[in-house]
Amino acid sequence: MAKTFSVAIIGAGPGGLALGIFLRKAGFTDFTIFDREDGVGGTWRINTYPGLACDVKSHLYSYSFDLNAHWSRMWSGQEEILQYFERCAQRYRLPDNLQLNTEIVSARWGSETRTWTLTTAGGEEHTFDIVVSAIGLFTQPVMPDLVEEEPFTGTIMHTARWDHSVDLRDARVAVLGTGSTAAQLVPEVAKQAAKVYSVQRSPTWVLPKPDREYTGREKWMFAHIPLAKKIYRTRLWLRSESNISVIENGSDKTEEFKGIALRTLEATVADDELRAKLTPTHPLGCKRLVFATDYLQTLTQPHVEVVSSPARSLRSRSLVTEDGTELDVDVVLCATGYAAADYLGQIEVRGADDALLSDTWRDGAFAYLGMAVPGYPNFFMLYGPNTNVGSNSVIFMLEAQAHYIVRALKYMRRKNRSYIEVRSDVMTRFLERIDTWMQGTVWLTRCSNYFRAPNGRVVTQWPRSARTFWGLTRRFNPGDYGFDAPSSRSRIRVGAQTSVKQP
Repeated sequence: MAKTFSVAIIGAGPGGLALGIFLRKAGFTDFTIFDREDGVGGTWRINTYPGLACDVKSHLYSYSFDLNAHWSRMWSGQEEILQYFERCAQRYRLPDNLQLNTEIVSARWGSETRTWTLTTAGGEEHTFDIVVSAIGLFTQPVMPDLVEEEPFTGTIMHTARWDHSVDLRDARVAVLGTGSTAAQLVPEVAKQAAKVYSVQRSPTWVLPKPDREYTGREKWMFAHIPLAKKIYRTRLWLRSESNISVIENGSDKTEEFKGIALRTLEATVADDELRAKLTPTHPLGCKRLVFATDYLQTLTQPHVEVVSSPARSLRSRSLVTEDGTELDVDVVLCATGYAAADYLGQIEVRGADDALLSDTWRDGAFAYLGMAVPGYPNFFMLYGPNTNVGSNSVIFMLEAQAHYIVRALKYMRRKNRSYIEVRSDVMTRFLERIDTWMQGTVWLTRCSNYFRAPNGRVVTQWPRSARTFWGLTRRFNPGDYGFDAPSSRSRIRVGAQTSVKQP
């Protein structure tokens, strides 16, 4: 009789939904998708700040098996993307497998029972044979460390916890940060606020985002000509793959993009002093690239001021920067990102021998193909360490991982196995390959970004093309895993990657 498994998926975002769909298609019906929110969609449900949109084109930021003919524009906004994933959950009959409003706070492996016990924030326990974390990178907002010299009487909030009751009309607003979120948020805030301060630690490279609505003719073609949207998506995918060399320090593609960014800045910002404030000094690509339509234009408006000193402290109704400048503000909006390198930081995961995953990762997170860690049997991840693709769509990466996990479970079912653990030597060789591939990338220049662990190791980024990742995951190799508990384990040693000098 074929082995059956109970599977827990933590997170109902794009990755968790894809895995649920593939499990059902493969005949696995005993699975539960947990999420702490009241609906599916992951980051697209959590984040609702004004101006939120994807920086990957709509037809590429969607499942390959469910191409959407009805995207309204080239880069869709939050509401439309959320609706897409909600429709997918309904279309593929996932509601019965969802357990919403349920936050998982710990996962513990039982060596004797060979099962995982998940504990919720409410103290309930659930037991499963297999656990897959699909919580992703962008779940733990990072608030700036601001000294409150006086009790701040205004409003301060992170963009990931947007409070729609806060009225920005005629307010004095400080926006902290210069990344993708700030580039989307500042133009919307400037439409309402009386004064906007764009407070930057450092400027960032901004590339044009020629967004537009799809024409009626284009949408008709996508809806009525079967191959039209598939060919269009394939073209987008190939174009994204061709940009992979932007991650190489000093590559022709990097220089090409740098030239585009500088010409865009020159054409948009006439004031020499302001243009100097907005000209980055770090290599293009070492931080996440920003694609924007009207961000730079907004920064030139009379009621918008760029402040080139990071925020330091708060007073009763003001924000003080590092250089001592005091800004009178009513609202402080923190577009300050996430603890992306701190994978699974909000969940206590204990594996074999009661090992704590955060201790295993104390020198930086790692996982084989971003999915499996020695010492943590029957445990997988989606969007785990070193899977944030630099030039393509993360949806493609998530599908590749979800297919791989299902192939692993199908093998276990076929061979009547109840235990799976990636081998330590396989993990070590994979880390050596990642380190080799990482050399020469712009991420190892002297540049501050969220890609790195405290020891300097790049733990979020995939240093090759999406096609390469697909090639590594398109088949499940049983030889990479053990299917019986080992008698002893060796610790995986992770060293810091060697940095290269900034040109």
